[in-house]
Amino acid sequence: MAANEEIINFVLDQLQGIGEFETKRMFGGLALLQQGSAFGKIKHDKVWLKVDSTNIADFEKYWMTQYTYGKGGSRKLNFYETPF
Repeated sequence: MAANEEIINFVLDQLQGIGEFETKRMFGGLALLQQGSAFGKIKHDKVWLKVDSTNIADFEKYWMTQYTYGKGGSRKLNFYETPF
Protein backbone atom coordinates (compact mmCIF):
# COMPACT_ATOMS: atom_id res chain seq x y z
CA MET A 1 0.00 0.00 0.00
CA ALA A 2 1.53 3.28 -1.10
CA ALA A 3 1.80 6.10 1.37
CA ASN A 4 -0.92 8.75 1.19
CA GLU A 5 0.54 11.91 -0.40
CA GLU A 6 -1.58 14.24 1.76
CA ILE A 7 -0.22 12.63 4.92
CA ILE A 8 3.34 12.74 3.58
CA ASN A 9 3.05 16.43 2.73
CA PHE A 10 1.55 17.24 6.15
CA VAL A 11 4.26 15.36 8.05
CA LEU A 12 7.09 16.86 5.99
CA ASP A 13 5.67 20.33 6.61
CA GLN A 14 5.54 19.67 10.37
CA LEU A 15 9.17 18.45 10.39
CA GLN A 16 10.63 21.56 8.75
CA GLY A 17 11.88 22.88 12.11
CA ILE A 18 14.12 19.89 12.95
CA GLY A 19 16.93 20.83 10.60
CA GLU A 20 18.18 19.01 7.55
CA PHE A 21 16.75 15.61 6.75
CA GLU A 22 16.10 13.61 3.65
CA THR A 23 13.45 11.21 2.48
CA LYS A 24 13.67 7.99 0.55
CA ARG A 25 10.84 5.93 -0.88
CA MET A 26 11.13 2.37 0.40
CA PHE A 27 8.78 -0.63 0.36
CA GLY A 28 5.64 1.39 -0.34
CA GLY A 29 6.40 3.97 2.32
CA LEU A 30 8.72 6.88 2.95
CA ALA A 31 11.81 6.71 5.13
CA LEU A 32 12.87 9.81 7.08
CA LEU A 33 16.65 10.09 7.42
CA GLN A 34 19.14 12.39 9.08
CA GLN A 35 22.81 11.98 8.17
CA GLY A 36 21.95 8.72 6.41
CA SER A 37 20.23 7.10 9.41
CA ALA A 38 16.50 6.47 9.56
CA PHE A 39 14.69 8.16 12.43
CA GLY A 40 11.18 7.61 11.16
CA LYS A 41 8.93 6.35 8.44
CA ILE A 42 5.54 7.05 6.97
CA LYS A 43 3.65 3.90 6.05
CA HIS A 44 0.07 2.62 6.25
CA ASP A 45 -1.09 6.23 6.72
CA LYS A 46 0.81 6.44 10.01
CA VAL A 47 4.01 8.05 11.22
CA TRP A 48 6.45 5.68 12.91
CA LEU A 49 9.47 6.84 14.92
CA LYS A 50 12.55 4.82 15.72
CA VAL A 51 12.89 3.96 19.39
CA ASP A 52 15.68 2.73 21.61
CA SER A 53 16.20 1.98 25.29
CA THR A 54 16.05 5.69 26.17
CA ASN A 55 12.51 6.30 24.90
CA ILE A 56 10.69 3.01 24.27
CA ALA A 57 8.91 3.24 27.65
CA ASP A 58 7.32 6.53 26.58
CA PHE A 59 5.74 4.86 23.54
CA GLU A 60 4.63 1.78 25.46
CA LYS A 61 3.16 3.94 28.24
CA TYR A 62 0.67 5.34 25.73
CA TRP A 63 -0.03 1.98 24.04
CA MET A 64 1.67 2.91 20.77
CA THR A 65 2.12 -0.19 18.63
CA GLN A 66 5.37 -1.53 17.25
CA TYR A 67 5.84 -1.74 13.49
CA THR A 68 5.55 -5.33 12.33
CA TYR A 69 5.44 -7.07 8.98
CA GLY A 70 5.49 -10.57 7.58
CA LYS A 71 3.12 -13.43 8.20
CA GLY A 72 1.14 -12.68 11.33
CA GLY A 73 3.39 -9.69 12.17
CA SER A 74 6.25 -12.06 12.91
CA ARG A 75 8.94 -9.53 11.97
CA LYS A 76 9.37 -6.48 14.19
CA LEU A 77 11.30 -3.25 13.70
CA ASN A 78 12.30 -0.69 16.34
CA PHE A 79 9.70 1.76 15.10
CA TYR A 80 6.55 2.71 17.00
CA GLU A 81 3.49 4.53 15.76
CA THR A 82 2.83 8.11 16.74
CA PRO A 83 -0.53 9.71 17.53
CA PHE A 84 -0.23 12.42 14.86
